[in-house]
Amino acid sequence: MATPVDSMRGKQLLVQIGDGADPEVFTADCLINTDRGLRLTSDTTSETISYCDEPDSPAWTEIDKNGLTATITGSGKLHTTSVEDWFDWFTGNDAKNCRVLLNGVSAGKGGGHWQGAFKLTEWEITGPEREKVTSSVTLVSHGPVTWVPAV
Repeated sequence: MATPVDSMRGKQLLVQIGDGADPEVFTADCLINTDRGLRLTSDTTSETISYCDEPDSPAWTEIDKNGLTATITGSGKLHTTSVEDWFDWFTGNDAKNCRVLLNGVSAGKGGGHWQGAFKLTEWEITGPEREKVTSSVTLVSHGPVTWVPAV
């Protein structure tokens, strides 16, 4: 029996960060080792347009998209050898090229990756006394993000 939806495991959603070289090499940093996500949002303006021939009827609201944003989130156990690089990224104003890869999914099933420049806007490190230290990051797009289908 076939499942109604093609699916994949969370570990196949992979955040990769470019090294800035030419050609650029993208790798997954071990600091994002548990949870990861991508949220695509749009800034909108709404306006309600009344119907001239039916002024007493409820009018529909029309939406215009003004801007698009992609936000990458990631978390996991703190990978200490990455701390200096992440801190430099956070304290600087540079964007880094990133990919969110649908790893292991073929092109015929919707595989590929989103790619664009991102700035590190939030970084949290927490550690309960008797547990491992964890870290979470938020990366926000700086310019366009594109979808690149798997080949």
